[in-house]
Amino acid sequence: MKRIFGLLMLMAVVISATAEMVCCGHVNMSCYVAGSGGLILAALPVTLPTQKIVFLTSLKEEYEQIGTWLNEAEDLSSFVEDGQTLVFPEAGADPAVYKNRITDVDNVEPVETVFKSELDVYDSQNYKIRNIYLHALPFEKVQYYTRKSANAIIKQEIADAAYAFAPETEGNKKIVIPSTGAVRNGIKMLRLEDIVTLARACDNSEFPDGRNLVLTSDMWWDLVNNNDILKGQLERMQMNGKISPSVVEYYGIRIHKSLGNKLGIMWDIDGAEKAPQGTAIDITNDIVPAALLFCKNQVFRAGGSMEMFYQDKSTNTAGRAYEFGFQHRFKADFQMDAQRYSGLIYMAK
Repeated sequence: MKRIFGLLMLMAVVISATAEMVCCGHVNMSCYVAGSGGLILAALPVTLPTQKIVFLTSLKEEYEQIGTWLNEAEDLSSFVEDGQTLVFPEAGADPAVYKNRITDVDNVEPVETVFKSELDVYDSQNYKIRNIYLHALPFEKVQYYTRKSANAIIKQEIADAAYAFAPETEGNKKIVIPSTGAVRNGIKMLRLEDIVTLARACDNSEFPDGRNLVLTSDMWWDLVNNNDILKGQLERMQMNGKISPSVVEYYGIRIHKSLGNKLGIMWDIDGAEKAPQGTAIDITNDIVPAALLFCKNQVFRAGGSMEMFYQDKSTNTAGRAYEFGFQHRFKADFQMDAQRYSGLIYMAK
C-alpha cells in the first residue's frame, strides 16, 4: 500500500510541475527539478513576442555630399557626346600699335596655338548581387547599388576636378598666398584680409571676372568667425538654429563652402608646390590644406553619356546574379595651357 501511495504522490508532483511550466512559460528554463527525488524534466523552448528581428527599409551608409561648386565651370558637354578630344585655340600676340607714324605700317600674320584636352574614362568596379540574397528584402537592393555605383564615379570626377584646377606652383597668372590669421591647431586661420589680398593679386594679374574660391569646411568657418560682417549676419538671422549660406561673395570673388575637409588639395610649404593627389595632411612635415581659385571662363567640365554595363541574372547561368557597372567619359581642366588664371590659398604655419 505504501508503495502504491508513493507512486501516486510522484505522479501528482510531475503533473503539477508540468502545469507550472506551461502556465509561466519561463524562457531561460532548460530543466526542472521536482521533489526530493531529483527528477529532471526538459522544458520546451518558448519565443516571446519581443524576440523579433526588425529590418529597416533603407540601407545606411556614411553620408557624402556631391559638391555643386563644379557647376561654376563652363560646361562643354554638348561637344563631347562621343568622348572626343577638345581642342582650344589660343590667339596670337597683340599687334604693335604706332602713334603718329608717318611711314608705311608693316604687317604681321597672327599664329594661333592649340591646347588639347582628351577626356578621361572612368569605370566603376562591377557589383555582383546574387539571386540567393534577394528574397524577402524590404528594400530595392539592385536599384540602390545601381545609383551608388554611378555616384561613386561622379564623386571621383569632382575630386579630380578640384585637384586639376589648383595650380602646381606659383608663377605667371598663377597666384599662391598663405593664410595670416591666428594659429589654431598648428596652422593659421583664414581671414577676410586674405580674401582682399587674393582679390588685389587677381586684379594686378588681370584675372577675368567669374572668380570662384572653394574653401574647406575649416577654412570657411575660420573666415566666418574672424569676420565681423559675417558674424553680424549670423547674429541677425532668425533664431531657428539654421545657418543656411554656403556661398558668399566678397570683392568680386564667389566663395564656396565644401562639405567637411575632403577637398583633397594639400600644399607642400617646404617644396613650394602642390602635394601629389591623395596626400594626407601632415603639419609637422609642412603638408597643409589649401583652397583653390578658378575663373569660370578659363576652366571647363565636359562629360559624355553615363554608360551602364549590365548582365541580368537570367543570362548569368554560372553566377545566378545581377552584374553591373558604369563607364563615363569626363574631363575638367583649363581651357588654356600652363594653368593660367588660377590661384590657391594655403593654411600657413
